[in-house]
Amino acid sequence: MELIGTKIQTLRKNKNITQAQLAEVLAVSSQSVSKWENNLSVPDISLLPIIARFFGITMDDLFNYRLNALNHKERFIRFMADNGVLQFGEFRLQSGRLSPYFVNTGKYKSASQITKLGEFYAECIRDHNINTNLLAANTHQEIPIMIAISMTLFSRYGIDIPYSIDDSVGKQMDEHDKVTLIKDTLTSGQTLHDNLLAIQKNAGKCVSDVIVSVDRMEISAFSHASARYEIEKMHDVKIHSIVTLDDIIHAIENGVIGGTEYLPAIKQCKEEYRGE
Repeated sequence: MELIGTKIQTLRKNKNITQAQLAEVLAVSSQSVSKWENNLSVPDISLLPIIARFFGITMDDLFNYRLNALNHKERFIRFMADNGVLQFGEFRLQSGRLSPYFVNTGKYKSASQITKLGEFYAECIRDHNINTNLLAANTHQEIPIMIAISMTLFSRYGIDIPYSIDDSVGKQMDEHDKVTLIKDTLTSGQTLHDNLLAIQKNAGKCVSDVIVSVDRMEISAFSHASARYEIEKMHDVKIHSIVTLDDIIHAIENGVIGGTEYLPAIKQCKEEYRGE
């Protein structure tokens, strides 16, 4: 089982704060936090509830009991919530639609976050038995996650897959490649449609699979069908998601994350934008 000091270090790095900042919140010395994280000492028992509340987790989570019991979808949803990526409120999306929740992937900034995100994408590739020999992305902003996925596949599974960013960084695509495109969130499908067209135009290569972190399960920008169905049909591609909106709803209902007060609005949003 993961030691509590290691757990505190992971939570602190995911929150992107220093040992000194955490020490100030807890009214202890930076040296104390350093000793915890190096497993040379443990926090006083009176501090444990404060630490759990500060990081937005339960005592079970702090000691890893609950997290060990979660499946990989629930772990990813907890990961997004803990890092401020999964947010609740009122948001205007790029598609123009209003939503009571938002997946803010711009919150992934630290090495620990990118490494963990890469692990979730790699798990998705393995879980769906995706047969690919090239990971692709469209923008240079996606370079860190592409490298994280590639490194996880190699270090954990012994799979050495090259990557290509905008066909200018990494390997250039050719006719023998079975390409898997890595993207973040699927909403109306307009952005993904444009990305797939750009790859076909610039590289003369069609993508066989797409992996998104979250499928919002919404109606397509092109028809009354779901974005997932429409894009798969238009581009002869298979879309895989780490989680879907239904997974997020179930996670809230089962107490994996907070947000129960937003459930009615989320379910109403699902019905309003649901594809056929």
